[in-house]
Amino acid sequence: MHVLLFFNELSCASPQPRERVDEAMRRFVRVLRGIAAQRPDTALVSDVVLKELELAPGYYLAEWAGQPANVDLWRWIRRMQNRAPFSDVLPLGVAAGVDYFWNGRAAEALRAAHLLDGISVSLLVDPAWDAPWIQAERRVLTEDPGGEPFLLEEPVEVRHAATPDHAEAHMEWIKQVGIPHLRVGSEVWEARGSLYPNLLFLPHTEQHFAELRMDWVVPAARELQRIDHAIRNWDPRQTREPMWRSRVTPEGETRKRLCRFKDFDGTVRVFDLHGRFTPGEGRVYFRLVPGEGKAIIAHVGLKLGI
Repeated sequence: MHVLLFFNELSCASPQPRERVDEAMRRFVRVLRGIAAQRPDTALVSDVVLKELELAPGYYLAEWAGQPANVDLWRWIRRMQNRAPFSDVLPLGVAAGVDYFWNGRAAEALRAAHLLDGISVSLLVDPAWDAPWIQAERRVLTEDPGGEPFLLEEPVEVRHAATPDHAEAHMEWIKQVGIPHLRVGSEVWEARGSLYPNLLFLPHTEQHFAELRMDWVVPAARELQRIDHAIRNWDPRQTREPMWRSRVTPEGETRKRLCRFKDFDGTVRVFDLHGRFTPGEGRVYFRLVPGEGKAIIAHVGLKLGI
């Protein structure tokens, strides 16, 4: 599971002062970092070899990357690119017979972002890219009712980010990428590191996910996500608990005996905080670890004791 960012090659086409390009590159990395902070599985895909890219006529990315002030920024870009699940901007066969254009120019990144449900990302050196959505023209070779081929041309809106504010406009979508398509609990388990960077899962919960009811897969994944997001914004020095984004409560004293589980270190502890998901009485039981700014998940499934 990945959040796919497609580098917009068209955003490097106009002559610009180097200082303006340098600022745009710093902003570009802030965009990448902001998205990756929400989803560690974020990957950057490019149709061009980035180090050979002209950021502006006569100013190559290789030259920019070689400057001492930019070495760490370049390393960050490379890490994001190394996460890409495929080397080409589009897997073979995905875009057969479909072309995308922007202002009359072929637009590979916009095509890929639209077809693969990702986001195009740009350098903001031209006001044309200062928008969270970019309109492109899609041309599809198809057939009319009589079987005659014809070229269908239609406008499409493509997700886009060239500033942190643009990325923020898509943040709720970014958080949810992939979750509605989960079908079995084992997929949640496999994606847990990417979806829930602030949660730790006791080993026995793998079996809980394997046995999760199909109608609970997406609701459970979303409740885990709400817990994860609350913990991400939690400062244990300021508050005893995070500001929960769903109904999270502790068990009463008489029920805490049901919430005892063997922790990672072999010690049996109480995991009585719990979130809820439906249909039915689905529960996520966990405990907070303030010293690590994490939560440890001990149970995902039916409410304990019933």
